[in-house]
Order: sequence, then C-alpha cells, then structure tokens
Amino acid sequence: MYDYFLRFIAVTILISGAVVGVSDSVAQSVDKESLTESLQQVLKEEDYGKASYYTYQLAKHSYTQGDKAAALEYIDTFFDYNKKSGDDLLEYLAYQLEGNIYLDQNNASKAQTSFKRSLKAAQSVGQADYEMEALINSGISFMAQGKERRAVSALEEALSLAIVEKDLQTRMRCYALLVETYDSWGKADKVKEYETLLNGLKNSNAEPVEEQGDTESTISSSGRSIRNGRSRAGASMDKLRQVEDSLLATRYSLEATERSLRNMEEVSENQKLQIDLLNKDKQLADLEIKEQNARLKNAALVRNFIIFGVLLAGALVVVIIRSYRKKIEANKEIDRQNKSIQSSINYAKRIQEAMLVNASVQESLLPESFILFKPRDSVSGDFYWFSEIKSWYDPDVVFAAVDCTGHGIPGAFMSLIGMNTLTNIVNQGEAESNQILEKLDTGIRKALQQETTGNRDGMDVALCIYRKEKNILEFSGAKNPLIYIQEGELHQIKGDTRAIGGNRPMKKKKPAPFTKHVVAIDEPTMIYVFSDGFQDQFGGPNNTKFMSKRFKELLLSIHELPLAEQKKALNDAIESWKGDGHQTDDILVMGIRLDNIDG
Repeated sequence: MYDYFLRFIAVTILISGAVVGVSDSVAQSVDKESLTESLQQVLKEEDYGKASYYTYQLAKHSYTQGDKAAALEYIDTFFDYNKKSGDDLLEYLAYQLEGNIYLDQNNASKAQTSFKRSLKAAQSVGQADYEMEALINSGISFMAQGKERRAVSALEEALSLAIVEKDLQTRMRCYALLVETYDSWGKADKVKEYETLLNGLKNSNAEPVEEQGDTESTISSSGRSIRNGRSRAGASMDKLRQVEDSLLATRYSLEATERSLRNMEEVSENQKLQIDLLNKDKQLADLEIKEQNARLKNAALVRNFIIFGVLLAGALVVVIIRSYRKKIEANKEIDRQNKSIQSSINYAKRIQEAMLVNASVQESLLPESFILFKPRDSVSGDFYWFSEIKSWYDPDVVFAAVDCTGHGIPGAFMSLIGMNTLTNIVNQGEAESNQILEKLDTGIRKALQQETTGNRDGMDVALCIYRKEKNILEFSGAKNPLIYIQEGELHQIKGDTRAIGGNRPMKKKKPAPFTKHVVAIDEPTMIYVFSDGFQDQFGGPNNTKFMSKRFKELLLSIHELPLAEQKKALNDAIESWKGDGHQTDDILVMGIRLDNIDG
C-alpha cells in the first residue's frame, strides 16, 4: 500500500507540473507501466473514481504517443468506470480528448457528438470557460461537415458567453472563426460585419500588444482547423492541462462523490421529516375541525335559546343579551380556528411545492417541455415527477404524470408518499418502466399496510423513459394512457386496467404484470401524459364534461406550436370551458417534444 501511495504521488507530480525541485528521474519513472500498476491497485480496492482518473491518463498518454486506437479503447473503459463514480469534470476532459482524436481521424461527425457531450458535462461542472471550449470545438466539427448554419449557432453561443465573462481572447477566436465560417457559407455581409468587430477589438487598448499577437496566432490556427477539418490539438490540450491542474489540486480522494451521497441521504431524511410534519398538521387540523363543529353546535343552541327566550318574556332580556355576547365570542373563536386551519393548509402547500421538481431541473432534463398544473384546492392529489437513469453516454430520462386518490390534504398526503417511493426505486437502480410500476405498487401497499388495514387509496400513473442513445420512448401505464403525435397523426397507447395500490379483488390475488410499450423517436414527436382532471371538467353551454375526444382534438390542433404557447392554449381552453363554475378536480398535463439525438 505504501508503494501504491508513492506511485499516486509521482503521477500527480508528473501531470500537474506544479511541484518545484522534483528531479527529472522521478518524473521519467512514471510511465504507462506505472499508470497501469496504479490502475490495477485501485480496481482491487473498487475505487472507481481513481480508476476513472488513471484510465483517462492512459488514454492521454497513448494519444501523445500517436496510438489513437489505444487511446479510444482507454476512453471506452473510462466511461465504464466513470459511470459508477459520476465525475463530471473527468467526463468533460474525456469527451474533449475523444473529439480531438476523431478530428485527427477526419471523422467530424463523431467528433461533433463527443463535443456535444463534453458541453453537457461542462454545464454540470458549472465552468463557463469549459462551456466556451466545448462550443467552439462543436462549431469547428460542424464546419468540417459543411454544416455552416449549425457551426454559426455554436460559435455565436460561445461568443455570448465570452462577452459575459469578459474573455477577450475567446471573443477574438470566435470572431475569427465566424469570419471563416460565413466566408465558406458565402455570406459576404456577415464576413464584413465580423471582420469589423475583430479589427475593432484588436485595435482597442483593452489588451497589451504582446497578448494580442498571441490571439492572432490562435485565430490563424483556428482558421486552418476549419478548412482542414482537423483538431487544434495543441491549443485544446493546453486547455485540458489547465483543467487537469485544477482537478488534481482539488480532488482525487473522491470527496465530491462522497459529499453527493451524503447529500442524497440528507435529502431523504428531510423528506421523511416533511411527511411527518404534514401528518402532525393533518392531525391538528382534524382536532381543530372537531372543536369548530362543537362550537358551532353550541352557537346554534345559544341562538335557539335566545329565540325561545324572546318568545317567553321580556324578563329574559338580560339573559338574551348575555347569550348574544357569548355567541359573538364563539364566532370570533371560530374565525380564529379557520385562520389557523388555513395557515396549516398553506404550510402543507409549501411542503408539496418543495417536493415537486423545480423549473431548472425540468429544463436540464427535458429542455423542450411544459407542465400545466392546476390544483383544485391549495394542495393537490396530482403530481409530476422527473429523474435520471444513468446510461453509457447521455443519461436516460424518466418522467411521470400521477393522479392520486382524492384531492386536497388526503391527495397531497398520497402524492408525497408517491414521489418519495418513485425516487427510492430509481435510486436503487431500477431502469425498466413496467418494473418501476410493479415496485411502486408494492411500495404503496406496504406503506399504507393495505393487506391488513383495508385501506383502498391508490394512484393512476403514466410513466415514460426516454432512451436518448437508442432514440426510443418506453411507456407503462397504470390506467392512464400516453398520447403522441408524429407527422400530424395522433396515436394513443392505453395504460393497463390495473391501478397502483387500491382495492384488489380477492378472486384475483396476483394481477397481470404491467406492460412495457416502445415508441421509436425517429422523427419529431410530441408526447403528452396527463391526469383525468382536464377531461372530467364540467362546463360549456350544457354544463357537461370536456371529454376525451374534445381533448384529443385540442392537442392535435396545437401540437406544432411552441411549448409555452401550447401551455397557454390548454389553460385558456379549460378556463373558457369552466366559465364561472368551480374546478371539478386537480388538473395536470405534461407536454414533451422529442427528436432524434443525431438530427
């Protein structure tokens, strides 16, 4: 173990180059053999974070030695290990290296895919300079494929970040690359526009002369990269070395991963505390309602007594006045109790809102999506849910629209149990839609002890998994359906007739398993999952339900609109239908636009 520790220190010294006074003989002793020995040692210890690190270093070593095939093999092995450790920074470095290798091999299409994934990893790390590097590389790979429009989009996004970050060097690179791209595209007016911006930036006094000269050298190198479709290996590897220095200086005890696991445990504990708090609030509300009912009965008795006293005789005026005062005090107490109950309900609403997926998580998992969520009361029995399922490159996304038994406080109670159970199932590694529903059914029955208590509460679920790498959508439904629209044609996949939890007939002890349906996403597809609240809303000229047929016609008429306009159209339609009437049930509609990942 001591020898392994010395090897780890030596590798760190060689990569970072930041230690002063180390002899050349020590640095030269850390070669491919030393890296391989270190890798074997950490694999015995099942330390996949360090295994990912050493495998990446072996890939980079092979690349610098000119063995690109071996470098790609090491990168594939890296992703196996990193899938278990989840190091976003190392993932960014690996995709950058992979993209440069593919550019060296004149395979711009695969390079573009690698740079696209490096951008996603950079966004997870939260470093703007990594995002700019990934966007610039994506622009170069698009240009090498002759896709000038997409190259311009990536370069302009990098330029916007450079302006925000006040990064003069990157701005000049982006201007030069945009000049080259528009020139290849034949857009003379745009070439002139960006040449003017570039010259103005070079002639300004914002940078020293020597630093501008380095920028012009970088610009020239970038232009040649576009024309040849080749990697700027020198400039990119300098950037990677800087990132590695930061990596080696801040972690390789995998503290970040351990902190992440601890945070997940703390979140789970917080959710349990929130559920316990909601239980106590409900008990308090029940007690206060009983007290209120008792006071109402007393007030009614007092009122009747006053009426009777008035009829008996004026001699009882004093008694009547005294009783009337008591009535006023009772009403004040009732009003106080009502306010207290409403305060508890509002607190329950805040707890439920905190448990739901927030907008930033929704945007990162499903950028092209909307959620129309309209609880009937302050809290809702409907809820929506998102999560990730780790896969080879891009994580798969699982999402669901769930309709619990009842609404208001009881429905919200069920929704918290449902959200917590779904999250635990996915965190335990389940990645099949039908099996997630099976385990959810088991979890709900166990949580409510339905086999012994006779409790019949349950939920209807529409659950989907978007497999990005395979370009497919998997669907399983517990009573609730899936609607999707392709090429202007609406399709519906019904859910199984079996619900989650609830009453189960004695004659059929073991129900049929849930079904998994697969939809190919080989063209732009609009996905809708929902509860039954929208279709069951009463209104219209004859005060009837909105109904499924009218709902499908509405979806088909709006499916090509931008997502925000679709949400507004649905909300306007149901509000117009409801008119002055009250909302019948909780309403939930989720819309997701999917496309081929390689498109």
